[in-house]
Amino acid sequence: MSKKEKRIMLLVNMAILVLGLLALYLIREVFGNAISLFMSAFIAIVLPFSIALFISYLMAPVFKLLERRLKFKYRILNIVIVFVGTGILLVVFIRFAGTLIYEQALAFIENDWPNVLNFLDSFFDESSRFGSIYNWIQENVRITETDQITLDLLSIFQSVVTIIITVVLIPVFLFFILYERTKIYENIMVVFPKKIRIHAIELTKRANRVVEEYFNGRFITMFVMAVFFTIIFFILGFKERSILFGFMLGFFDIVPYVGPFIAIILPVLYSLTERDTLMFGQYAPIAILTINIVGQMIQNNVAQPLIMGRETKIHPLLILSAFVFFTYLFGIVGLILAIPITGTIKTTIIYIKELNKERIELNKEELRKIREEEA
Repeated sequence: MSKKEKRIMLLVNMAILVLGLLALYLIREVFGNAISLFMSAFIAIVLPFSIALFISYLMAPVFKLLERRLKFKYRILNIVIVFVGTGILLVVFIRFAGTLIYEQALAFIENDWPNVLNFLDSFFDESSRFGSIYNWIQENVRITETDQITLDLLSIFQSVVTIIITVVLIPVFLFFILYERTKIYENIMVVFPKKIRIHAIELTKRANRVVEEYFNGRFITMFVMAVFFTIIFFILGFKERSILFGFMLGFFDIVPYVGPFIAIILPVLYSLTERDTLMFGQYAPIAILTINIVGQMIQNNVAQPLIMGRETKIHPLLILSAFVFFTYLFGIVGLILAIPITGTIKTTIIYIKELNKERIELNKEELRKIREEEA
């Protein structure tokens, strides 16, 4: 292809891109309300389905144990056993651990949070460097027109209805996912043409393995991190607050890399006001941050690769980008499904490379030219 033809092709591609973006802009302007309503309806269905799918993957090991190891042939009986067992675990958790965490959260807000605010006020008052910044924030970042806050009863009603629908649909979706999963899988495969059906089957198997490994692995790591940090906080002298802060570290671990450092903020602030009663004294905040960093390094580089598969090992930058993109696109659903979707895309690319290994890999001449340009 000549240089002139390449320039023409580049201009054509740029024109197509501009026209595509313009078309999207016009569609948004003309059908903005309709698209918004469609997305709301779409999320209203996808949210309970995603939560049910997440729960089904957590239940998958028990379900496989009943079907394959214990040879329980009646699927409906297995579903009832799993549902009853899960319900009992939830009741026990809410009755004991949940109640304790809730009480500790209220006690922290009522007793400890005012001490944290007083410490911050005194710290910024004594610091000339940060004091001016803190005063500027207090003067400019505040709500002064509280009388203009109105109660949108229609929005509240819609939110309550959405919550009720979600709660009702989750067990319904979960039942059909567990009971009809083979038929659902077969009906999806029938849609694909016979020529590519074998590839579709292989890709769905790999994608299912990625999603299962991620959800089960993430649940295990969240539980391990919660127990680990509860013990660490207790050793450091946090006493009854250890359960609250340990649970926070485990729960926020659902968002890799960022979540644990968000959850560690409250323990660090609490340690600033209780340095006399904590191990390491005035260095307690530094010790907490150091332990958190070391714990995250061990989890991400040792525990996670052992628990999860190769396909779920994704670069941190790609993980953060996926969280931002899919959360912005689908909200809480995107947050839940960001890494599974990214892992599925990754395993799809790996499979395509395996099918076209000779054609995709760069030869020696191509590598030489690339390295010459970089040099």
